[in-house]
Amino acid sequence: MDVKAEKARIRKEIKRRREMLSSSVLSDIEKTLPEFISAIDDSELKNELKNAKRIALYRSVNGEVPVDGLAEFFMLQGKKCCFPKIENDVMVFCDCDDLTKDFEQASFGIKEPVKSLAAVDPKDIDVVVLPAVAYNEEGTRLGMGGGFYDRYIGALGSDRPYLLGICYEFQICSDVPGTDNDISADFIAVIPEETYGE
Repeated sequence: MDVKAEKARIRKEIKRRREMLSSSVLSDIEKTLPEFISAIDDSELKNELKNAKRIALYRSVNGEVPVDGLAEFFMLQGKKCCFPKIENDVMVFCDCDDLTKDFEQASFGIKEPVKSLAAVDPKDIDVVVLPAVAYNEEGTRLGMGGGFYDRYIGALGSDRPYLLGICYEFQICSDVPGTDNDISADFIAVIPEETYGE
């Protein structure tokens, strides 16, 4: 099986697993995620989050790990939180202070920052919380296939922010194929299966 076909197979299976998660399970994960992340005993992760002035997150859809509660947790600490939107087929991030008022519905049911919000300089982002379909044990990320994050992070070279992956245990797949253009997370926080098993 070639790389493209293998990625398509993994995407299909993981999306199926994610869509099986109930709204109550997702709500519980969202509420407990700040405590879960804060309890991780990794000095580099702790330092990066503590010192970060601006953190990029995403608005979850179709069973992705819900990070709204984590965004609100960071905002309460006085950190800027920015979120992605697509402009002319290019991804940019915009600072948002309100998870309701600062967003509008975009394509594929994804919430994006309203058009009036300006893009932030990529070099001013300290940490990116990555959405992903899957990771392998080395941290190589499999996204939805659009390549937006790979291009955004890749363009920054060695000046890129710290990359935090948060995923369900079933999203760790040894057979995730990697290419030179795929970005890898610096740390993956894996939500254990007993948290969401039904």
